[in-house]
Amino acid sequence: MATVMVVDDVAANRDIVRMLLGYRGHDVIEARDGADALRLAHVHHPDVVVSDVLMPGIDGLELVHRLRSDPDRLAAQAPVIFYTANYLEPETRPIAEACGVSQVVLRSQDPHTLLEAIDTALAQGPVLIDVPPAADEEFAQAHLHAVNAKLIEKVRALHDTERRFEAMAVASPVGICILDTHGTADYINERFTEIMQMPQESLLGQGWLDCLDNAAQDAALSLLHGAGDTAELRFDHRITWPDGTTRRLRLHLRQIHDDDDGRLAGGVLMVDDVTDLVSAEERLREEIMRRQEDSRHRDAERLDSLRRMAGGTAHDFNNILGAILGYTNLAIETINDGLEDGTVPAETAESLLGDLQHVVKGGERAKGLTQQLLAFGRREIIQPAPINLNTLLRDDTPSLRETAGDAELILDLDPALPDVKADPAQISQALRSLVRNSAEAMPSGGTVTVTTSAQDDMVTVSLTDTGAGMPQHVLDRAFEPFFSTKPAGSTAGLGLSTAHGIISQAGGQLTLRSREGRGTTATFTLPALITETPAPPPSRTGTDETGGETLLLVDDEAAVLQVSARILSSAGYDVLTANDAGEALRILEQHPGHVSALVTDVVMPGMNGRQLAKVAAMRQPSLSIVFVSGFAESLIDENGNNLEPGSTILAKPFDREALVSTVRGALNSTPHR
Repeated sequence: MATVMVVDDVAANRDIVRMLLGYRGHDVIEARDGADALRLAHVHHPDVVVSDVLMPGIDGLELVHRLRSDPDRLAAQAPVIFYTANYLEPETRPIAEACGVSQVVLRSQDPHTLLEAIDTALAQGPVLIDVPPAADEEFAQAHLHAVNAKLIEKVRALHDTERRFEAMAVASPVGICILDTHGTADYINERFTEIMQMPQESLLGQGWLDCLDNAAQDAALSLLHGAGDTAELRFDHRITWPDGTTRRLRLHLRQIHDDDDGRLAGGVLMVDDVTDLVSAEERLREEIMRRQEDSRHRDAERLDSLRRMAGGTAHDFNNILGAILGYTNLAIETINDGLEDGTVPAETAESLLGDLQHVVKGGERAKGLTQQLLAFGRREIIQPAPINLNTLLRDDTPSLRETAGDAELILDLDPALPDVKADPAQISQALRSLVRNSAEAMPSGGTVTVTTSAQDDMVTVSLTDTGAGMPQHVLDRAFEPFFSTKPAGSTAGLGLSTAHGIISQAGGQLTLRSREGRGTTATFTLPALITETPAPPPSRTGTDETGGETLLLVDDEAAVLQVSARILSSAGYDVLTANDAGEALRILEQHPGHVSALVTDVVMPGMNGRQLAKVAAMRQPSLSIVFVSGFAESLIDENGNNLEPGSTILAKPFDREALVSTVRGALNSTPHR
């Protein structure tokens, strides 16, 4: 272990060498300049001196000359190593050899080079001064030559740096301002004056602060004073030129630190006029928003087209199904009658009834699909009523848990939830469809969380699952009917489309948010119900017993007309039939006051059922009206509300019991003379 004196005017350089030598176990003495080193050399007599060359006052060269001339022999004989970043070894060799410097090590070399130089100097021991050091005149001349050469090199380098900086600042597309720690600008480039539209003399000093608002000025000055932990700041600012033009500026202020001791020396402010860029960004945002709106509009048009197609298809299928189910039910009644009176053998009756039950079962399945299509098309006949979605969710919890399968169902309900007006059965169906869709995305189980909330006169229900999520191309088509990512034959692909139609028909909106691997959230909103005075229930007159009245049955589908007539005739009614509105009006003229009820299809060529009902009611005010339709587009508005509040509506396809009970109810609710 040796005593090493480190001489350097930069504290950070001394710290680095002290840490390096500490790993070798050396004792380190630090001297901040040549004079300090001479004093400490007399006190500690170091084994080795590691000194910088270029230092203020007594530099490294003069330090070595004075040490070798010192009467204190122990101090004079200390080996000296130059550790420098300014001088190359050939530049100091002449005077170093004359003064007995052991070695010149550059800071750019590997740190082990310095350690090896120290080990070599320690191994060689004290420097023997057999020859007296060079005379003062001779040393001064050599010293002056070395220092001047280095100073000339530094001046040239500084001049080159200034020239490059000036060229860069002049050509810079941004404004540049050099500041001291007091916030005073001593340099402003031309671009800065162009951006600010102010002369340079007005921006020097503290005139540059005009490019900042008051809050930004305080923050900028605090940064230049060294307050806080931030070394840079960014600002956006608006200025108005003398001609009234408004410009958008972006400013970047950074601290500048001294290279030698790291002290804060000021800052540099860069100002860029980004008016054109900001305008372009705003135009881009507007264009993106326009395209998104166009995309939403196209999606809405596409869904509307699909709704119309789905509703029309369901209407045609409902007429076909109505005839199939009606005639099947009549066949079943005929067989049962034959079984009772013995005209049909029991074995034959059992076989026929079994086959017909399969027909009925298939018809009911087809009926379910058409109802889903009607729900998607927002053309299903509904019965809206005030409901509380919290109550509905609690009541439906068992069926929803069953629908969720292996997934856990969690309810998070807002206790202050207002009521909404919707068809409870429809909303329950939509909830089951959404829960089923979530469960199918979690075949190995997971969680479906149902949350209710209210805000801004809207009631919101969100269903969030922990499933696999949906890629964007699937999300874009999720509401399309018959679109499914499941294997062919496993699903009809009507779940989400049905839910979308139900919520839309109730005056709400259903949206999906999903990311692959992050699950899916389905959210629907419905308008909160404004408190209304409930209407009194319709008065009921007459008897509930069936039969005796004359009915006018109107339908453009011959098969549906015939089977409906047979059902009502078998129920004891006197049935008149017409296949269009014109024929129906002629029959009313022939039987004035004799017809008790008009049972009419809604969608018919020429005059539709609603128009027919208005004309018939004017001619015979006591006439009961029953609308029968599988696609009542002309009978309901966009929110599914009945446009004929006093009428009765029966959805196709229907069975015998539904037709007979609906007609009987309409007759009982209307007073007849």
